[in-house]
Amino acid sequence: MSSGVSSVSGSGPVFRKSPYPPSLDRRQFVRTQFLLAGGMLACPAALLNAQPGEVKEAETRLSKFFAVSQKLLRPLPVDTLLDRRVAARLLAALNREYPSFPQQLDLFPGDPGEGEQRSPLARLIIAAWFLGIVGKELVTYERAMMYRLTSDAFPVRSYCVGEPGSWAKAPDLKFGRV
Repeated sequence: MSSGVSSVSGSGPVFRKSPYPPSLDRRQFVRTQFLLAGGMLACPAALLNAQPGEVKEAETRLSKFFAVSQKLLRPLPVDTLLDRRVAARLLAALNREYPSFPQQLDLFPGDPGEGEQRSPLARLIIAAWFLGIVGKELVTYERAMMYRLTSDAFPVRSYCVGEPGSWAKAPDLKFGRV
């Protein structure tokens, strides 16, 4: 068994590089855990230091986004309610992907008329809800609206729901014939 150290005649020990990553000793492990815990405690403290105006503006924008989304998606598919948590994640993703989105949403009317319902902004909001994707970012999978339209016949596929070949059988419909 080799210890990783070899000796060449006339010279000191020669160390070979181990194929395994170096292991942490106890002090390094405790230090790393302490730094991680400190970082986790600092994040909520940074959120608490947010300006009240910024928080109020974000809450107002989320409320408007949620209300506009409900009006643009009316009538909703059967057994569908919009989730406020998904709305918050969609709004954050839209803000990241499109830097001018917050200003456009502020200018968008709270009760969109026929013209506003066909605008690029309205299409962007509807596409985000239906696909669950903003740009290349997956925001939601199982709560995407595209699955609500066929929920009576097809479950949201995230894993195999039956024996091999079960996809070839006719679906059991909840509400009768499609």
